[in-house]
Amino acid sequence: MLKRIPTFLKRVFLIVASLLIVAAIVLSIVSRGIIDTSNPVGLIDASYVDEKRSRELNLYIWYPTDVTENIELFDDNIVFRGFSAIHDAPIAEGAHPLIVFSHGSGGNRTNQGWLAVELARQGAVVVAANHPGSTSRDSAPATNILTWNRPADISFLIDSLLDDPEVAPHIDPSRIAVVGHSLGGYTALAVGGAELSLDQFIDYCAQFPDNPDCAFYRSGNVDLTQVDRENFERANRDERVLAVVALDPAYASSFTPESLEAMVPTLLIAPPASTENSLGNLQVDSLAEELTLEEQYVEMPGAYHFTYLPECKVLGFYVLMAVEEGGELLCWREDGQSRADYHDITTLEIVNFLQAQEILT
Repeated sequence: MLKRIPTFLKRVFLIVASLLIVAAIVLSIVSRGIIDTSNPVGLIDASYVDEKRSRELNLYIWYPTDVTENIELFDDNIVFRGFSAIHDAPIAEGAHPLIVFSHGSGGNRTNQGWLAVELARQGAVVVAANHPGSTSRDSAPATNILTWNRPADISFLIDSLLDDPEVAPHIDPSRIAVVGHSLGGYTALAVGGAELSLDQFIDYCAQFPDNPDCAFYRSGNVDLTQVDRENFERANRDERVLAVVALDPAYASSFTPESLEAMVPTLLIAPPASTENSLGNLQVDSLAEELTLEEQYVEMPGAYHFTYLPECKVLGFYVLMAVEEGGELLCWREDGQSRADYHDITTLEIVNFLQAQEILT
């Protein structure tokens, strides 16, 4: 025969249950994003399969549209703010510039959605795909070190878009640029002509063993001396890409000087190398000097490596702290300005640069 539950325990259970319900309601309210109804853009959720390399690329395509109804919020969660767009809206008439994005190690196609929306509002078709082997829930040191896969993904994406009967008529193939963050920044530089030196990267990791890139490969027992040198150092230049933007790029100190001399117009944006929470000295300032960029190198005091991810919500820092060791770094608070302010600055710099290169009009 079952025993009755004491009254005081029932009350405890009721109180706990009530608190959990209230917490769930509060979390849902706090984390709910707001749809942006100003100047909406279209969004296509697509997938291209590279049969030759056995790689499937899941991607988003943002683009200008004349439609203004049925705006939705995408990829909005308790940690990051999402973006607003109209799913499968018709693409605005005309031939638009193409801007291809490349996310960072362990990132995904949504990471620079905040920027993609703004560039689509400027009249561009913007594409971002997940890179297999270095994307969310599919990332490991052993696959990230296969750097040559990423620029090949970008070239494949351009091929696929120019062959896509739905999208190709709306793309101007004479106005193509690539934008990338972190390992995606390397990717952008690589398709723009930069070539890696394995010896330089080994020397960099000997000098900065605790920098996150070097520590990451070490954690996966990647022996840099055994990396496929021919592929690691190969040229990945895509002649169709006329300008590149790199946001705090990886491998900044590992490009050969001769390849940097032949780079397409390049914009580098990064936190100052001396910033304490920039997660190590990636030597982007040295890369800017080698490229002699001058006004095309933008240092952002107060920003840090993950400033270029989406805006974090109020609870984002604590949620990431709870679910993954060190995860809270993705939502570290910037110094001086909000992440939204840094996004505005970044967007303006990129738009001005791409206009100067006649990618955007």
